[in-house]
Amino acid sequence: MATGLLTPVVQYLLQLVDEKVRLVGGLNDQVNSLQRELSLMSDYLDPPDGKRNAVLKSAIDEVREMAYKAEDVIDTFILNTSKHMRRNAFGRIIQWLPHEKTLLDVVQKIESLNREINKIFENIKKYGAGERAEASVDADQSEEALHRSRREVEEDDVVGFNNNAKALAKLFIANGYELDVISIIGMGGLGKTTLARKFYNTTRSRRHFARRAWVYVSQHDKTRQLLLKILKEMPISDELRRKLEGMGEGELKETLSKYLNGERYLVVMDDIWKTDFWDEVRSVFPNNSNGSRILITSRNKAVALNASHSTRLYILPFLNKDESWELFHKKVFRGEECPPELELPGRQLAESCRGLPLSIVVLGGILANEKRELLSWSKFEVINNKLTRCKDILALSYTYLSRHLKPCFLYLGAYPEDFEIPVRQLINLWIAEGFIQHTHNMDPEDVAEGYLEQLIDRSLIQLASRRTDRRSVKTCRIHDLLRDLCISQSAEEKFLDVHTEGNYSESSANKSRRLSIQGIVDPYISSNSSYPTIPRSLLFLGRDTNEFDKKHWKWVDENFKLIRVLNFGHLINLSIPESIGKLIHLRYLGIKSDALKAIPASIRKLTDLETLDMRHTSPSILPKEIWKLRRLRNLYMYGPVSFPNYFDPKDKPLRSLHVLSTVSLTPKNVLILEANLPKLRKLGIWFAEDSDSHVLNSLIHLPDLRKLKIINYKERSNVPISFPSNITKITLRAGYLDVGDSIEVLGKLSSLMILKLESCSLSSNLEFIAGSFPKLEVLKLKELTIKEWKLERDAMPCLKHLVINRCIELIVLPFESLCALQDVEVLHSNIESVMTLQKLQKKKSRKNLRFNLVIDPLPGDNFYQRTAASPPATSS
Repeated sequence: MATGLLTPVVQYLLQLVDEKVRLVGGLNDQVNSLQRELSLMSDYLDPPDGKRNAVLKSAIDEVREMAYKAEDVIDTFILNTSKHMRRNAFGRIIQWLPHEKTLLDVVQKIESLNREINKIFENIKKYGAGERAEASVDADQSEEALHRSRREVEEDDVVGFNNNAKALAKLFIANGYELDVISIIGMGGLGKTTLARKFYNTTRSRRHFARRAWVYVSQHDKTRQLLLKILKEMPISDELRRKLEGMGEGELKETLSKYLNGERYLVVMDDIWKTDFWDEVRSVFPNNSNGSRILITSRNKAVALNASHSTRLYILPFLNKDESWELFHKKVFRGEECPPELELPGRQLAESCRGLPLSIVVLGGILANEKRELLSWSKFEVINNKLTRCKDILALSYTYLSRHLKPCFLYLGAYPEDFEIPVRQLINLWIAEGFIQHTHNMDPEDVAEGYLEQLIDRSLIQLASRRTDRRSVKTCRIHDLLRDLCISQSAEEKFLDVHTEGNYSESSANKSRRLSIQGIVDPYISSNSSYPTIPRSLLFLGRDTNEFDKKHWKWVDENFKLIRVLNFGHLINLSIPESIGKLIHLRYLGIKSDALKAIPASIRKLTDLETLDMRHTSPSILPKEIWKLRRLRNLYMYGPVSFPNYFDPKDKPLRSLHVLSTVSLTPKNVLILEANLPKLRKLGIWFAEDSDSHVLNSLIHLPDLRKLKIINYKERSNVPISFPSNITKITLRAGYLDVGDSIEVLGKLSSLMILKLESCSLSSNLEFIAGSFPKLEVLKLKELTIKEWKLERDAMPCLKHLVINRCIELIVLPFESLCALQDVEVLHSNIESVMTLQKLQKKKSRKNLRFNLVIDPLPGDNFYQRTAASPPATSS
């Protein structure tokens, strides 16, 4: 087990004493002691180098079981205490003695668990400490063996790399004669080493560089070891080679620097893991102003950015279908023709590798030794179990992850194969699970975004799409092989069980803390009517729609009493039972149901609830009990949903709320904006029939508001006179907009970076006055019935990204004034505007002011035939 997976338990225990004093008051000392012990064990059992011997591995399993038992004991006590506190005074008096006995039992159980953990620690020190060095040697040898295996696989065949090699060659030339560092970035098995060797082994490279060295950099290499490797790869004299082992780090640096001085050299450092490696060796490489180069490969983008400028990075893409088939064909048939009957299944097998060269080559190597017949190839399920080398190589990425990132990475296995993962949902789930470390000066959402970027930089997550601001990630994916790694590792660690319709019956006593069901729920419940442990998460993340009847709810009530995360996925339910209020530990509740019209009043009992996600649900009104959820941070609704008008000001309702979208705003409930949402950062408003524009003036009372969406505001209504000063994004949809006064107000917002005008009725053609929108970077115009857009001098000086979507009549565009443009999308709009853009693009290209242009004409338009252009694509 990677004891980074103990992090949620340790984090939870830290919060208990601070936040639930009333419920665990009699357990403070025991909980504090337990937290200290687990924190100490976590540090000891999870060394930074990832090296563990058999004693440590066994101890990790034992400590994990102790931690889970302690968590169960404490959570069960809190559940029972909560029931006790809800009794009337007479009931509490009657039940006082049994409650005190329960408290004593819990104290004794926790103290017993503490003693067990201490005993494990003593055994480790007694039997395991002496084997740490042995484990270190074994880990190094194992890693070297895996590297040799990867090298054999990657160097065996080179397919689809011609364009990549050309792009890399351009980077080598780009910086002229100055010393330059170039980086190849990509996930394990994508072919970084292959591409680097393709360049390194060329005749041109051998002739061009007088001094060359290729070194594999182990995760455990110290600076001295790295310097030794580089020098030994150089064509040095035998006398110098004999002296190297006796040199210290300083002397090696001086020797290497002198040896390279005045020479044109190429040093390739393969598979770098540490972000600070370049700082340790930078001074060794002299800038001889003769075109010398350093080439590094890494799975971690942060490594490359620390060593070279972002323009010197080459992010390696996956192979396309044709390239995958070419590589597969070359590996399996080795120059011979493919039998016609095997081409279709062969292409399907190649495509199943999802463009990962390592997987294709390993699979091809297995099939090359099988009979070339359909019956033999149909045994792919058996063959797939032999892909251990590939999985072991990818597993290195997990082994050397930071402790806080390991549970976040494994959690991705909960999503179905080829699923585009919504990042906001993922982040809210991470927070609810307790994976995000608390910092005093950062919101957990911001910390979680940092974790996500780190996983992307390490090539463990693929970026699928970015948000409008082009900065933050909107959706992501995980490669199938890495997802398989997540699932197998999670099962081993009892972290997560994933069940699809094909394995519903594979129930075992080795159940995990989290359960992901991907398919129809009925067959699963039939096969697993009871759950031997107490899961903390139940996730329905598949694409199927389920109906939860009384039988299903009973199953949840009986088996998931201590649950913290409950995501239903798609439901066709009309209601949720009052029994939902029994799940008092819930932090995340996700519901998708077009039919659901009401939320039960018992929701008031979910006092730990942080996220209520009903983005695809439209209850007509929220119960007044919603005001009781003081820890609620995110409230997503499909809208328009009415807020209850009544609340007790003494309750200080929803003081923790960060996201509120989309709510029906009326003169009666607008008071909530004025006094009770001090931390609100994102707000979506749907204008009710009896609303007027004056209710928007209450927005000024939201000092932290960053993002605002206003939908369906009435005819002739205007935007407010002023907005919160920190607002960065505004979306106006399906309403009336006065081009004069309203646009002038928006144009004065000094922090506004994103503006979306969608399906709005404008008083006249669009016109932005001089000096307006000084920080705007993104403008989206969608379904506007205007013919002309004017821009006065110095308006929108920072505009980088422009989207024009379904603006059929728009012809006159002010592009001559937009000097900062980088990307323009014209979708289903007037072709005359497209022609104007193309002319401007050519003109700016001559001035070295280029922008990317994406064109998607109206359906049925023969634009590309008329312009003799290629199909819709990005051009520059």
